Parts: sequence; structure tokens; C-alpha cells
Amino acid sequence: MELRRASLEERRKTYEWSLNIVSEDKCSGWPEGPKQSYAEFSADFEDFFYMENGRRKGGVMIIEEAGEEIGCVCYTCFHLKKGAAELDIWLRDVKYCNHGYGAQAIALMIEYLKNELGVSRFIIRPKAENKRAIRAYEKAGFRLADDPTAVIAEFLIPEYIQVYGDEEERDKETALLIL
Repeated sequence: MELRRASLEERRKTYEWSLNIVSEDKCSGWPEGPKQSYAEFSADFEDFFYMENGRRKGGVMIIEEAGEEIGCVCYTCFHLKKGAAELDIWLRDVKYCNHGYGAQAIALMIEYLKNELGVSRFIIRPKAENKRAIRAYEKAGFRLADDPTAVIAEFLIPEYIQVYGDEEERDKETALLIL
């Protein structure tokens, strides 16, 4: 398996993958309900996620297995304290679930972030009902946080807690895992 940075031209493809997996199965941690529009996705995954010069703030990496694109794994750092990253992953189709790809891709992303950006602390927040994803994250070394409120305060820059912490913390449907 290999990870490579997704280009800005690939943003629409990664968006479409996110829609495919949402409609197919509970393999992803995306919330149920109306699908996110491409404009909303682009607002969440700004240009810097797809550009080399934005890599300190975040990035989207394409997961390739035997030359086939099977999904993407993302990291975000701009809203977190130094040395921390928040991870996210989605596979492009349900057929890629239950093969260990998720855990392997997360492990590769962690290795990349440690070596290239000096990141040593990680957080990931799937839907609590997404047992498949939680198992994959645990296989990659994550553990469920005992005190989510304390973890949010430990990881997030104070000015971002209102936007990225409090709302999700109140949402008891979100699991919070740390490494």
C-alpha cells in the first residue's frame, strides 16, 4: 500500500468517493441525512488540503493498493495545538472494507506525519455507531478517550473549540479516539 498527496484536480473525485460510501454502507463515519454538496465539501476541504505548500495545515492523500485507488486518508493540523493532527478516512467503495486497508492506511499516515511534520499526537472522531471504523482505528493503535471534554481541551487551540470541539463533544453519537 502507498499514500500519495491528492492534487487539487482530484478534489471532485475524493468528494464523489465520500458520497459513494455514504450511500452504500455504514463503512464511513459520515453523518446520515442529506448528502454534502460539492460546494460544502470544498469549503471543508479547502485548496490547501490538496497542495504541497499547505501540508502543515492539512492534506488529503490517495490510498493506492497494487496500483488501484481505493480511497483517501486526510489529516488536519491548523485547528490543533503543535504536534497534533486529526485524521479522517473514507474508502471509495464498500468492497474495500474488511480487508485491513483502513488500519494500514491510518498507520502509513501516522508514520508520514511523524517523519515529515513531527506530529506525535493523533485524534480521530468517527460516528459511535461505526463499529467497523472504530475497530480499524484500534488496530492502528488508537484507544477510546476516557474523558472527551479533557481531550478536546488538550488537543484543540482554544479559539477553535467553539467551532470544532464543543458541538461535536455535545454530540454523543461521535466517538473520540486518541493515539
